[in-house]
Amino acid sequence: MKNKILIIDDEPDILELLAEELEYEGFATACAGSGNDAVRILENENFDLVISDYKMPNGNGKVVLDYVKSIPESRRPVFFFVSGQADMSFEEALNEGVRKFFYKPFDLEELIVAIKEEIVKS
Repeated sequence: MKNKILIIDDEPDILELLAEELEYEGFATACAGSGNDAVRILENENFDLVISDYKMPNGNGKVVLDYVKSIPESRRPVFFFVSGQADMSFEEALNEGVRKFFYKPFDLEELIVAIKEEIVKS
């Protein structure tokens, strides 16, 4: 079974790029354009990893992170932020349970390596 990754960003180009690259790497992906949409998806599906932008209309990345933290640990996905702007520092994000924080513009290869490392761990 393929590992499932939820990608959340309000920029369609970034969603498309990440989905294409991750599917090429062998992952199953789902996409959401806002934090509120992502929470609705997470209520109905399990994911191995969530990649979320922070600053978005209709529910920011913190909304998604808070929801992910409410998921029972046995099925809680690994959480990455990929953002140009965030209201929390890198250290605060790590303390909140974020595994990795990538600033836009990000290095796609670095992101893919980090995803593969985290999925192997979990």
